[in-house]
Amino acid sequence: MDNAVFRLLTADELSGLYENHMKRDFPKAELKPLKALQSLTAQGFYQSYGLFDASGALMAYALYWTAGEEHPYVMRDYFAVLPHLRNAGTGSALLADMLRRFCVDGKGVFGEVEIPDTGDEAVDDLRRRRLGFYARAGLRQMGYTTKIFTVPFLVLAYGPDISDDDLMETHRAIYRTLRTGADYDKNIFIPYPSED
Repeated sequence: MDNAVFRLLTADELSGLYENHMKRDFPKAELKPLKALQSLTAQGFYQSYGLFDASGALMAYALYWTAGEEHPYVMRDYFAVLPHLRNAGTGSALLADMLRRFCVDGKGVFGEVEIPDTGDEAVDDLRRRRLGFYARAGLRQMGYTTKIFTVPFLVLAYGPDISDDDLMETHRAIYRTLRTGADYDKNIFIPYPSED
């Protein structure tokens, strides 16, 4: 990643990233609408970063979601390396750099990864590889799972020790920046299955 630049994306760059890359890199069921990402960004709850090579070409991207300064963990919402650069160490190097940047002064990062239990061996193998990627970077699996709309996820975290209960509080607060009331209750399950 010599001479690569990791920086916040402009509003226009986020729009282009969404249309040209995110729609390709993530299943439709996991992709929030662009307007939601723009709204969260305008409210200060969302940050979108790109990794660019020396010529200014995009190499990878990472989008983070927060519930505000009072919560010590931010959620890695989307993370991808462009297809032609995958399996060459770019993602590992970028993730290590981002963890160093974000995990300071008692702060940490967490994320959701799809559970590898679809019954489709190709899909489940990809999901297991993702879990392995994050485990090799030092993220630990938390003791709860979630279901966001129709997609169940494992939760992985990196940073200072945090209890499941405390991370679930932050996790819920993050989703409440986008969904409230009955909409939240119908679509966001943290933990899943519910403890109620």
